Amino acid sequence: MDMRLALVMALAVVARVGADTPALLKSGSVPTLSVMSVEVGGGEVLLEVSVDRMGAISGIKPLRETVSFTERMTQAVRNWRFMPSEAEIPAARRKPGGPATEFVDTRVLVAGVFSRPSVIGPTLGEPIRDVATASTDVPFPAALITPANPPGMLSPGVVLVEVKVDASGGVSAATIRVSSPGFDNIALSTARQWRFRPAKARGANAPAVAYIVFGFQVPKI
Repeated sequence: MDMRLALVMALAVVARVGADTPALLKSGSVPTLSVMSVEVGGGEVLLEVSVDRMGAISGIKPLRETVSFTERMTQAVRNWRFMPSEAEIPAARRKPGGPATEFVDTRVLVAGVFSRPSVIGPTLGEPIRDVATASTDVPFPAALITPANPPGMLSPGVVLVEVKVDASGGVSAATIRVSSPGFDNIALSTARQWRFRPAKARGANAPAVAYIVFGFQVPKI
């Protein structure tokens, strides 16, 4: 084999092995909102979701909650399934000729923001409370930006967006994972505006993936 080709192949293997692969959503549903919803206020929810090496949910820790929305979010997320995270096997545990990576337990941030249904007058609702501190290995939003309701909306909508968060905390890519026609574009444009405290891996800022649920409630005057 040509020595230059061998060197390129070796470098490619090192680059692939050296980068951990985040857990990525395979399937899942989102909370439902009814046109007859009794909610009178908006809400924010932040969940730190533990994903095991099989891709199943092993735990959900609320970080920020608005009671009724937290319950809906938790019920939906509990049934999500992921492609598990993959990490390099340390050299001390790696067997000659064996795999260079393995599936590992990990944590994923799932955020939910729900618009206020009232457009005129004061809006009542449940308080938004911070109830726990996020782990350093998940990105944490510096501010939760809520999208405006599309003009003339007559029915509610819920959109799930997957965002790739770079090592500086910016959103480098946003993808619709659960669509709601008429709401997707505003959900994507809002997600791209979010900024995060970056996740950390091995003591340094690292890219990560997070999920944002945008809930649009029908305006009530």
